Amino acid sequence: MKNINLCIVFLILGISIGFAQERGKFQEMSATDRAKGIVERLTDELALEKSQQDSIYKQALAQATAEKEIFANASGDRETIRTAMQENRKKFDTKIKSFLNEKQLKTYEELESKRGQRPPKKD
Repeated sequence: MKNINLCIVFLILGISIGFAQERGKFQEMSATDRAKGIVERLTDELALEKSQQDSIYKQALAQATAEKEIFANASGDRETIRTAMQENRKKFDTKIKSFLNEKQLKTYEELESKRGQRPPKKD
């Protein structure tokens, strides 16, 4: 019985460590991979043209690079990181919106309003 309980504890511990490592992969991604991911997602959601994809890629790459610098220079101060990330995101959104047509802009704003919202809890 003790062996079973011990096995269960180690199993739960191993699973939780695995999930914790998965969460950190976003920060480990290179700036180019993150920029490509953003462009792919926006292309799927907004039907971007090639020229829009190129322009947005350049901005996404600049944003991802800036975020890496924010994390590197913040010395673990969460408030500094949060403020800098919010400012960086606002600049990025403004630049992205300048590349979109009216229909795409409306869809983008709808997507952004949903971003970060948690789904309602199920009872």
